[in-house]
Amino acid sequence: MSTHAYVLVVLRTLNEPEEKDYVVALRQKGYHIEFVSTEQDPLPVLLTHPPVVACFEYDYPDLQGLTDLRQAKQRAASVPLLMITQAHSESLAVWAFRTRVWDYFVQPVDLARFMGVVGSLYQLRSLCPVTQERKQAPEVANQIPPEARLRCCTSGSSQQLQLERAISYIEQHLHQKLAQAEVAAQCGITSFQLSRLFRKLTGNTFQGFLLERRIDEAKRLLANPRTSITDVCFSVGFRDLSYFTRTFQKHVGHTPTHYRQRLNLQPPASAAVVEPMPINPYDKLTPASRPLISTNHLQDSTCPQVVSP
Repeated sequence: MSTHAYVLVVLRTLNEPEEKDYVVALRQKGYHIEFVSTEQDPLPVLLTHPPVVACFEYDYPDLQGLTDLRQAKQRAASVPLLMITQAHSESLAVWAFRTRVWDYFVQPVDLARFMGVVGSLYQLRSLCPVTQERKQAPEVANQIPPEARLRCCTSGSSQQLQLERAISYIEQHLHQKLAQAEVAAQCGITSFQLSRLFRKLTGNTFQGFLLERRIDEAKRLLANPRTSITDVCFSVGFRDLSYFTRTFQKHVGHTPTHYRQRLNLQPPASAAVVEPMPINPYDKLTPASRPLISTNHLQDSTCPQVVSP
């Protein structure tokens, strides 16, 4: 299967797509680019007109979008796939690499690394066309991350989808200063609407939810004795150590130092080393909405597990 000298961009965005910086950079370097829209199946193009590399672009990955990538890797295994996403989580990155994507990028894309990867693939696949015969991808059991499956399930509720987008953006930028208006703009609503949304679906204000997430993340990081309290402070979005200490003590009942000491004094449950459990960002949701969002053991019933980064 011969390679054609172009880059394929497969759009799997929930919002209206717009030309990203990485596309502009590709054009400036002289790469020919073709697009597959959200409604189109990329497989016919990948099989009959295989590109140097295919970039699967997401804003908030859903079930169908990730299924398309997995099927593309299974059916057109010789085509390198890059995954580019706005919403990022550890489970999503693990899923991508287990699906054998060539590389994984979070928007805004690191253009230097991205262009280096594309350039290497261009040289590799242009100079070695004999290695591009069609082959079947090795079989790997790989469940789609729960957040993607659940996002697809909640597509009928615009408010629920907006809340998930807001929480996803908060998780991605927890270490930064976050303004309510900034998060609202990411969801396509006003700051007032976002405030009402959090009140209705979480029983908390936006600022209250954000502060609780930062405190919860700080507690998780403090469980690692090799992480300094100053690093924890800045990692969860605080910019003043004394303010972080006062706020943490107000909500937890102990200073960060005392909280860590209490953790170290507690006897282990067993001889095995137990890693701190990750904090579920949806634990603060009201009981009415929790069954919809926090059911992490849903079966992927609408998408049978296709064995295939």
